[in-house]
Formats: sequence, structure tokens, C-alpha cells
Amino acid sequence: MTLKKINTVFFITACFYLLTLFYTPYFLDFVSKALPVVVLLALCISHFEGNKRILICSALIASGIGDVLLALPIENSFIFGLGAFLIAQLIYSITFYKLRDHKKASKQRIALALSVVLFAGIMANHILPSTAGMLIPVSIYLTVITLMVLNALLFNMPLLTVVGAFCFIVSDSLLAQSLFKTPVPLSAHWVMLTYYGAQFLIVNGMREQLSPIKLPNP
Repeated sequence: MTLKKINTVFFITACFYLLTLFYTPYFLDFVSKALPVVVLLALCISHFEGNKRILICSALIASGIGDVLLALPIENSFIFGLGAFLIAQLIYSITFYKLRDHKKASKQRIALALSVVLFAGIMANHILPSTAGMLIPVSIYLTVITLMVLNALLFNMPLLTVVGAFCFIVSDSLLAQSLFKTPVPLSAHWVMLTYYGAQFLIVNGMREQLSPIKLPNP
């Protein structure tokens, strides 16, 4: 399937889930939730090569598992889902590091990186006091997703990937605000819209770097 067709299927499946969010929970809603990420997984398999394919596919698989876990009505679904997304963010961070451009980051990227650190500090001060028993896992996740965005910026990832990384932190900030503080109107829709945008932009941005990467021998 061509790139254009895969991206079209992604938009169709993403829009379907966003429209059906009004009716959740419904039978097999976790399938429609994770389906857009599965479509991006197909894109990665068909258009990426070597270890880059392995790493980004792994991040997408972890994200898909997180989507499913967060949608299932099971005990501790949030902590399990958070763990899956923590793994996804770590894999993305490792990918950006291994694919890094060794040129020094521009002043604009450095300024944005400082802004990200400032924003993370503000979010920590705003959210963490309200997390109670979730303080440690939420703190760890906040640290890791901040690192992911910083790696995208400072290791000179493509612009689309950087924008995707920012969308990820916006999505998770909206989710944290709605879970631990005052709910945002239509928060589920905004969270999923920015989340799908994040995954789409990160993956399509990484297509700009076509050369496979080499992992060190164990």
C-alpha cells in the first residue's frame, strides 16, 4: 500500500474513533482506539528499514498496548497504560539519540528546549501535589516525556517529528489536568486529537531520515 493510502486510512480510523468517543464505552472500543496506531505500524514496517524500523515499531507497539490498557475496564488500568507509554517514550528518546545529527542545535531549538524544561517544571508544580498515590509514577513519566521532547529538539530531529513531540506533551498535559485537577471541556477529544497528531507527525517526520541506524553489539 502506498504512503498516501496508508495516511488516508490513518485519518479515517482516527476520525472514526474521535466521533465515537461520545458513545464510549462500547463493545470493542479499545480496538477502534488503537487502530490508527496499528495503521502507523504498517507504515513503519513498509517504509522503514533496519534497526530504525525495529525501534519505531517497538514504540508504536508499546503505544498501542497503552491505548488498549487505558480503555479496558480493569483494575489499575491507568498505571499499566502509563507504564506502556513510559516504554514508548523511552524508545522514542533512544531513537532520537541514535539518529542524532551531530551538528550543534540552533539557538532557536535551544531556546525551545529551555521553554520545555520550564513548562515541565510548571506542570510538576501544578499537577504533582494532586496525584496522591500516583506521585512517583507520574513524576517518572513527566521526566521521561520531557526528555523525549528535548532529544527531538537538541538532536536535530526533522521539524515534523519535533512538532509531534510537542503534540505528545500537550496531549499528556491535557490528560493530567483532567485527571488530577479540573477537567477540560471535551478533554477526551482534545487528548486523543493531539495524541493521534503526535504519533502521525513523529512517524512521518522520521521518514525524512531514510538511512538505517546501527545498534552497538551486545
